[in-house]
Amino acid sequence: MRIMEEMAYDLDFTMPRVIVTGRLAILENITNIVMLSENALTVESGRRYTTVVGEDFVIREICEGRLIVEGKVQRVEFL
Repeated sequence: MRIMEEMAYDLDFTMPRVIVTGRLAILENITNIVMLSENALTVESGRRYTTVVGEDFVIREICEGRLIVEGKVQRVEFL
């Protein structure tokens, strides 16, 4: 990927972005929380949905367009 394409992708605020580190999942560019349970979280990012599946989820922070969840992450699905 060329540098201009990479920069355009990084700055695209309509695409979901998920960062998973240890016991934290950071979801960026979200518009709505669609479903939340102890084992799954589904959020909307424009026309797309992102689901994080795991165990013992707790929301640590909600900011404009950003959500931080703590728990054991098993998988991430993009729908």
